Amino acid sequence: MTAVIHLQEDDDLAVLRDHLRQAQDQRVALVLPWDARFLADPLDCELVRREAERTGVQVAIVSQDPERRAMIRRAGLAVFSSADGAAAAARWRQGGQPVAPPPRRAWWEEKVSVWPPPRSLVPSWLRHVSLGARVVIFIATMFLLFASAYIVVPHATVTLVPADDTVEVIVPISVSLEAETVDTAAGVVPARRIGDYIDGYIEVETTGTAAFQSGRAVGTVLFTNLLGQDVVVPVGTVVRTSSSSFPVRFATTQQSVAPAFGQVLVPVEALAEGLVGNVTVNQINQIEGTLSLSLRVTNPDPTHGGAIQDVRAASQEDRDRARELLIDQLLAEAFYGLQDCLEPTEFMPRQSLVVQSSSASYTRFLNERADTLGLHMRLLITGLAVDRDNAETVAYATLARQVPDGYHLIETHFEIGEMSEELLGDGEMVFFVTATGYTAAEIDVAAAKEVVRGMPTPQAIEQLEAGLPLADVPQIQVWPEWLGRMPLLPLRMTVYVVPRGPTP
Repeated sequence: MTAVIHLQEDDDLAVLRDHLRQAQDQRVALVLPWDARFLADPLDCELVRREAERTGVQVAIVSQDPERRAMIRRAGLAVFSSADGAAAAARWRQGGQPVAPPPRRAWWEEKVSVWPPPRSLVPSWLRHVSLGARVVIFIATMFLLFASAYIVVPHATVTLVPADDTVEVIVPISVSLEAETVDTAAGVVPARRIGDYIDGYIEVETTGTAAFQSGRAVGTVLFTNLLGQDVVVPVGTVVRTSSSSFPVRFATTQQSVAPAFGQVLVPVEALAEGLVGNVTVNQINQIEGTLSLSLRVTNPDPTHGGAIQDVRAASQEDRDRARELLIDQLLAEAFYGLQDCLEPTEFMPRQSLVVQSSSASYTRFLNERADTLGLHMRLLITGLAVDRDNAETVAYATLARQVPDGYHLIETHFEIGEMSEELLGDGEMVFFVTATGYTAAEIDVAAAKEVVRGMPTPQAIEQLEAGLPLADVPQIQVWPEWLGRMPLLPLRMTVYVVPRGPTP
């Protein structure tokens, strides 16, 4: 009886040992799957052979892989292609060292018997042909060989520089917030709005003027002492006019002493600037404080020195100028600051920046006397982000329509220009792209090969110049050089079309 054991792909020697210990029969056929990892090298075969000898079980390997069977057979194990074949075999080769094949003899030691004897290599019919006919056949054969070599061996390399031209077109492209895709026919590309709050401060010199009181009026007043003793008039004693609605006040600028029942002249200066301090004679007749009980005052002469002059002040024009300058400054800051919001292929036209909202605070009131005017603003500034690739797609489509017949674009360059000043709608505007294309004439390589095949090299050059739109003389290299003629087979000609490229 023969026990058939089917192994799995991941089974190893430990699994095999377990199967052999459980085997009741003296013969065990191990069926290997095609992708089995075990018994993949001679070392595994040696381990199986030793395990079979140790357990006293005859082991045969069943595998459908011919290479694995050959390796197992060389290792000295019985091997079959099917389990039925293994079970039907009356006797298996016993495990042991593989039988070495007999040594092979060297080729010079082997005896070779040739039977029947070799015949002449010359056909029988040719042995009956005359010597002249043989010469003719030989010459014809050699001629065919040389003709074949003349057709097949020659090779030519042709370098053609096609005629070129430069095409330039300025393409207007509309930017739309509502568009979702690129419209090459209408020249419309989609855009998205980006924005941020920008703070700034600016200080400008005032250019407005305003009439302000200037200079303090001065003069002298006469104090009369009503007492029989001297009275001291300290510095800063305030005297004024008697006007009830708007009295003009003055202060003494030096200390004086009014003698008993006597008089003294004391210099005074107006407390307020401007023309209001210029008063006429005897207008100053009031003394403030307790000295009014012992003294009387009057001005024997008019006061003078008060005036009105134009001084620098904050005007509306200054405010407008500061606002305009600060907005321009903040727009410039926003242009660079909003670059961080753009994708790698996007750009933001400078003219697309708009101020959505603003708050302003001035440091001076209108017409306030000042040499400078400060302004602090906070603006919400937004702009349009446009994909550069979309713009170049529209420009390329327009440029391609300008290419002359028989030419094709080989290199393009795009330069994005300025925005138009006029808006086309809510969130829409137009910018211009200058598209420059370098074109080269189309060369029919197959037709060029057909025209010059078999021609002498100078004639082939003239034929190519006359029949193709070229910018330079064709360059032809023929091998072998002594042939001086183009190959007969187009397959033996290599043609390179090398445009010159744009001039830097």
